[in-house]
Amino acid sequence: MTRALTNRLTCRLTYRLVEERDIPALLRLWEEAGWGTLTEDVWRQWFVETPHGCCVVAVAVDNRGEVVAQEMFTPSLVSIDGREVRALRFSAPIVSRSIRGVSLRHPEHPVFGLYRTAAEAAAAQGFGIIYSLPEHAWLPIFRLVSGFAEAAYPCVEVPLDAHGGDNLFVGRPAEFTDEYDRLWLSARETFPIHCGVVRRHEWVRFRNSGRTAVEVRDASDGSLAGYASVKKQTGLLADVLARRPDELPHVLRTTLRWLSEHGGGLTHLKVMQTPALAAALEGLPSETVDYRFAFTCRALDETLPAEAIAPERWHAMPGD
Repeated sequence: MTRALTNRLTCRLTYRLVEERDIPALLRLWEEAGWGTLTEDVWRQWFVETPHGCCVVAVAVDNRGEVVAQEMFTPSLVSIDGREVRALRFSAPIVSRSIRGVSLRHPEHPVFGLYRTAAEAAAAQGFGIIYSLPEHAWLPIFRLVSGFAEAAYPCVEVPLDAHGGDNLFVGRPAEFTDEYDRLWLSARETFPIHCGVVRRHEWVRFRNSGRTAVEVRDASDGSLAGYASVKKQTGLLADVLARRPDELPHVLRTTLRWLSEHGGGLTHLKVMQTPALAAALEGLPSETVDYRFAFTCRALDETLPAEAIAPERWHAMPGD
């Protein structure tokens, strides 16, 4: 009976983009989902004042006019062989308890209505790509939406005491300057990064809010060799970048050294083992843990070939 009632309720949902008057309801949904209390000021910092403008936010409204679900699409820029394309990162939906109970595989689940509403608006606004780093269990749901390609990566743990001596020094960044822009351009060309989120200093500053960020510099001349950011609560490596592939192992080892001294109780670094990071981790002790990362993407721009943004071409990190 509960499932039948919920199905009938979802049939009466309507979908649209967020409006200013919806913000109090969105904050209530955030708290109801168990993600803590969010103030309107913080909501605006996260979802309005991004380096690339406002998020695309879709909402579901029930027959009483109440907002009962929301989905966030955060804007970024993605470099595709040097061409920069406006993109959106698709986050997990937040759904009110009042309409939970419908299977995620059911075509009337709010996630599909929210996605269609946002994707249509995004295409009209000139966004070319949607991507996501969802929980691995969500991949079958993405397969129900035409056009998404996917990849999965293992998670490994590296002990913090597994660092070695390198001619690099590390510390917390005083500020993110245009040095980071030059670092990004060097990495894009030398790795090379065929497809990946553009990591200019404004973006790095925005995405590292609330994370532990460290920068790694050459001891001989003080130049920026790379950086890393870590979710301190979990020890997850959210992002890492080096000027050149041969410097990435040194940036990782130097980050391990800093965390071993300043990690506040962390004992291991968790890493999404992409091919680039697998090569950089060679020679370090690591252990595969029971977790799988997922990545999925699709083109909104019909002139953008699917093979140009195939997952195997991406430089993807959990913090993207």
